[in-house]
Amino acid sequence: MEDHLPYKSKYSKFDRVILTLAFILYPVGLLMALFRVLTTHVHHSRKGRNHRLIGWLGVYAYILIMGLFILAFDLDNPDDVQLYWDSAWLYGIILLIPAISFFILGSRADSKFSLLLHQYYHLVMNRRIREIDHIAVETKQSPNHVIRDLDFMITEHMLPFGRIQNGILELESEEYHEAYDDDDYDEEYVDEYDDEYDDEEYEYDDEEYEDEYEEYEYVDEEYVDEEEEYEDEYDESEDRGHRPKSIECPSCGARMIVYANDEKECDYCGNVISA
Repeated sequence: MEDHLPYKSKYSKFDRVILTLAFILYPVGLLMALFRVLTTHVHHSRKGRNHRLIGWLGVYAYILIMGLFILAFDLDNPDDVQLYWDSAWLYGIILLIPAISFFILGSRADSKFSLLLHQYYHLVMNRRIREIDHIAVETKQSPNHVIRDLDFMITEHMLPFGRIQNGILELESEEYHEAYDDDDYDEEYVDEYDDEYDDEEYEYDDEEYEDEYEEYEYVDEEYVDEEEEYEDEYDESEDRGHRPKSIECPSCGARMIVYANDEKECDYCGNVISA
């Protein structure tokens, strides 16, 4: 948190719609902007944006008024030209100077809130203060402001995920909150992984790897050939041992089909014949 850039409030999509309407249809945009400011100015995180929003309304009002004067005055008439420039100076003082003041106030509000965010972070994460009343006393803010600001920090991931219950900020495990940036973490992880990878010596020489692969493939082919030859020999010997034989019965002379190493009873005389 301490290494983060200073906080600057940003325009939402609704704010951009308001500014567009203020430029196209100024009365409607003005009413919407005033409603937006009145309903959100209680939040410290919105004050800078609200000040700048009012500042842009002043700039738009000046541009529109000057545009109407160009349409109303005869710029070919020296008197009208002089009146136009006098009006430009007058409305510039009335509208542009306050607009610039609001821009400055917006920048100062963001800077002030940025310092307050650092103070919240130091109290919660470093000093381990989680009681809302205690934080309010330390920061000289009201408890309601502290609750809104801490909710904002949790929503924007400036603090670990948590919630406020019974006046106490309850945070999840602090492992969720990284003390360093993601880029630094990635670089550190890559360096450690590279070192570990180098230590285990996973890199091979291309030629040596190809030679070992070819040798392995050659041995594997020899093994397959020997296995096929063995299976052929086994099949032939097995076939020879189990082939049927035609044997003549010694008693009646009838011929019988008998398998090797097997016995069969003669169908005519009942004599047992062995192959």
